[in-house]
Amino acid sequence: MLVELTDWLATHQQWLGLAIFLISFTESLAVAGLVVPGVFMLFAVSALAAGGGMPLTVAVAWAFSGAVLGDLISFFLGRYFHQNIRNFGPFRRNPQWIDSGEFFFRRYGWLSIVLGRFIGPIRPIIPMVAGMFDMPVWRFVVINLLSALAWAPAYLIPGYTTGRAAQWAVPPFFWSQTLSLLIGAAILIVSCLYVLKLQKRWSCLVAAAFCLLSLLALTMTQHALAIFDNTLVSSADHLRLPGDSHAVVLTPSVVLVAVPIIAALLLARRWNHAVMQVSALALALLMAWTINLTDGASINALLTAILCALVVNCSRSQHFWVRSTWLLYLLPLLLMVASNVLEHALLLPLEMLRSVLVGVSACLLACWLVERVSPMTPLARYQRWLIASWPFLAAAWILW
Repeated sequence: MLVELTDWLATHQQWLGLAIFLISFTESLAVAGLVVPGVFMLFAVSALAAGGGMPLTVAVAWAFSGAVLGDLISFFLGRYFHQNIRNFGPFRRNPQWIDSGEFFFRRYGWLSIVLGRFIGPIRPIIPMVAGMFDMPVWRFVVINLLSALAWAPAYLIPGYTTGRAAQWAVPPFFWSQTLSLLIGAAILIVSCLYVLKLQKRWSCLVAAAFCLLSLLALTMTQHALAIFDNTLVSSADHLRLPGDSHAVVLTPSVVLVAVPIIAALLLARRWNHAVMQVSALALALLMAWTINLTDGASINALLTAILCALVVNCSRSQHFWVRSTWLLYLLPLLLMVASNVLEHALLLPLEMLRSVLVGVSACLLACWLVERVSPMTPLARYQRWLIASWPFLAAAWILW
């Protein structure tokens, strides 16, 4: 079915937007989302959309609309039928579908709606369970809209990027070098998550060591990866995200984005959190100077340290996997900055990767040092969301 659908859409590209909408809608709809291979279909259709010249913002808007509508219908089905929905054919034959959704919802509450979007087996069930549990409509609508804003680009960008990449005239060995970097990144991420999940006093130190070893490996192989570097620089137009093309000015003044965060923590008398934020900046600056990063890369390392420290401060005392979802918070900012920096050739790609590793390492070391002295207590909810929203406001002002 997937092959026939993509063949038909390839010759009828005027229906690509509607196809993305319907696939996203079905993927989010109760029962239907369990049997339709929505992830693979979205990948294929978004690749066709890129090849057909559809702007990424338009494709994301179609996917966002379909996902929101599918979840709303599932929510109101659960709200209207409540436990009687178990008597419907598919659920009567497979009661474990609702049981697993209820367990997940009871454990994570409203956050299960956000997490559920990215977990295949329960994705279309959680909104229905939220309706069965009589979650307030306004709360579900807000969470539905915000989670769909993260889900739509996360599921479309891989296929869209593949469709754009198919049009590149890349030299030999580019894809092999790219694959090597992706495998290395996957190994690093899995290793760090594993040791951090242990939640020992030394977990942050070991994770920082992994990042520093990766930084050393990347530095030693930088010349061997020149094809990857040069190809991305010459293909900057393919990497540009929609929006204005103003360049990010990587000057020390950009780091002033941290000042309101630190000030807010000090005013709230969160001394450990403020010290952790400052320590991450200081360690990032020291490491950038030690390995002789360029000025632009040093500023990027400081920005990475600021954002990572903010994530650590905002996620204290939460369950490990809930804390891990805060990494999704960084994705829109990293994509905006990386696309802009590469488009305007402000940094070479590998230099940018090195600066990111420096920033992450500095944050992990700062967390380890502060926790050795005194554990950080969780922030109040309004404090958490106040400081978490500030980088997005600053990024909007800088980029646009």
